[in-house]
Amino acid sequence: MAPLRFLPPSPDAGPRPGLGARLKDFFLARWAGRVLLAALAVYAAHRAGAAVPCGLDVLADIVLLGYCAWGLARLGRYLVRRLLWRIRTKLLVSYLFLAVVPVVLLLVLFTLAGVFFSGLVASHIVGSELDRTAQLLRNTAEAALADVPADDGTARAALERRLQASQAEHPGLTYALWRRGRLLAAGPGAPSALPSWIQPPGYAGLARESENDDTPTLRAVALRGDGALLLQLPVDASLFSSLEQRMGIQYLTGGVTGRREGGRVYLHVDKAAREQVRAVERKSSGISFPATPEGRRWSDGKPDLVPLLFHFQPYELMRKLSPGTLNMGDLLVKALAVVAGVFLVMYFVALVIGLMLARSITGNIHELYRGTERLRHGDFANRIHAKSRDQLGDLAESFNVMASSMQGLLMEQAEKQRLEEELRIARQIQMSLLPQGAVSLPGLRVSALCLPAAEVGGDYYDLLPLSPTRMGVLVADVSGKGTSAALYMAELKGLVLSLSRIYDSPARLLSEANRILAANMDSRSFITMTYAVVDTAAGTMRYARAGHNPMIHYDAASGRTRVLTPAGLGLGMDSGARFDEILEEAEVPLHSGDLFLFFTDGLSEAMNGRAELFGERRLRDVIESADGSGGDEAVLKDRILSEIRAFVGDAGQQDDMTMVILKVV
Repeated sequence: MAPLRFLPPSPDAGPRPGLGARLKDFFLARWAGRVLLAALAVYAAHRAGAAVPCGLDVLADIVLLGYCAWGLARLGRYLVRRLLWRIRTKLLVSYLFLAVVPVVLLLVLFTLAGVFFSGLVASHIVGSELDRTAQLLRNTAEAALADVPADDGTARAALERRLQASQAEHPGLTYALWRRGRLLAAGPGAPSALPSWIQPPGYAGLARESENDDTPTLRAVALRGDGALLLQLPVDASLFSSLEQRMGIQYLTGGVTGRREGGRVYLHVDKAAREQVRAVERKSSGISFPATPEGRRWSDGKPDLVPLLFHFQPYELMRKLSPGTLNMGDLLVKALAVVAGVFLVMYFVALVIGLMLARSITGNIHELYRGTERLRHGDFANRIHAKSRDQLGDLAESFNVMASSMQGLLMEQAEKQRLEEELRIARQIQMSLLPQGAVSLPGLRVSALCLPAAEVGGDYYDLLPLSPTRMGVLVADVSGKGTSAALYMAELKGLVLSLSRIYDSPARLLSEANRILAANMDSRSFITMTYAVVDTAAGTMRYARAGHNPMIHYDAASGRTRVLTPAGLGLGMDSGARFDEILEEAEVPLHSGDLFLFFTDGLSEAMNGRAELFGERRLRDVIESADGSGGDEAVLKDRILSEIRAFVGDAGQQDDMTMVILKVV
């Protein structure tokens, strides 16, 4: 045989078509190109102002976007393949990913942690400022209520004189005064009545009218005798002006609503608030962060979240919080700069070492690549000369050994392919020996299956028409597997075909078949077989068993199964009177709805991973649970096969599986 060689493409294939020819083929000969061309035409007409049917321009835009995404994906894949073709480039990119990506992720993590932590600190400062202002407002209310005279006529004037200083500091301050539950005086925006939930000694804090109220107020209520005084400040920039001067925390806006459900807090920022946040962030750097101080709903006094938005610069806040003249912000920046410098030096050293190792590795890999290219073109005499004494050097030596034996391996592969092709043809021939078309008999339905465990097997079934109302049914199993079993199976088919025309009795047929086979079979081989003659006119089935698996009979009247086990010895095991002495023939009547299962041991002896057999009992349970398959023998066949496969699991098929199901109708 001539040596096999890997050859490059033949030059007779012709040159590759040019770009113009390929574009013409794409746009005119392929549906993808035609659709793209049509979408481009619709898009150009729409841009030019021409009339386009309704919706067609949108469809064209969607098609063009899809093609753009597809083109970018193809371009990206092409660039990646071109740029990362060399192993050296892949190693460097892998090294950069391994070294840079964790650093970037850590930087992002620490940045987010710093932003969140500084936001929590600023939120706490805002809450503390609100608590301080509310307490001052309550102290002012208690002092003013104590100085207001009992005369209702002069109370309003006295109260306004008493609150002049506070109103000068907070121009938005308003009040409401009650005596004996009657409103004596009230400023603009003040509530007309106190809710019932306010009890001594009063209240100081944030309040909202409802959950959807985005304009909270700071309220303080003082109770003294039969009098009550409420002071109210709007939550706006003037309230936080002192905090902005001291800490650099700027109040942005209301427009934020919040609610609490199931232990979670939900915030909603309206459109105006978002626009204000964007305007502030465009003017100055920093962070916009929500604060969620606790307040109450004014109507029922239930605890309520009062979200506020504010803006601050973390570095400036850290500088404000630094004790005395120590600037923690500068100190932190300098420390981070030192750490970053050390990291860059170490990273540069590691990069240089990585480049040196990559060059050492990829040099040997390039030699291996050149050797494989020569080997691909059939140069089995080529050898690789690797200088390194490492794993790559051993790999080069292994390559040389592989090249020297490659030709023999290819010849063995060709021989194996030839044998596999012959086995495939043998399997086709064997399958052709089984009944190919549907065999019909009045009052009887048949379904059969044969699944060899190997390419060819030793199981065999047949359906032999004997007359318009009689049919011979047989299932046989040749000992062993493979080619020898398949040959015995073919011999058995020819023998049964001839004997079935001579003998009506199943026992006589088996006896004559045993006499012929025993004289010609190898002493280590034998055949088990069940043969039955079904006569629908007489309503009977006569059968005999030559050492084969018992037949299962489903009785439709009782809904139960039984096994039919007449005595018998395997074909070829005894050539004399012993076989005829043991062999028995039996007869069973046929009733409507009855079912008979002929099968080989591949079904009952199917084994799972725990070395358990499927068994005849499970076969009978499947038939009984299906109630004779509900009248459909094909459904029962599929169910039996699925139950066996589910039982076996990953253990796989160990033996040929064959079954024939007869359904009396």
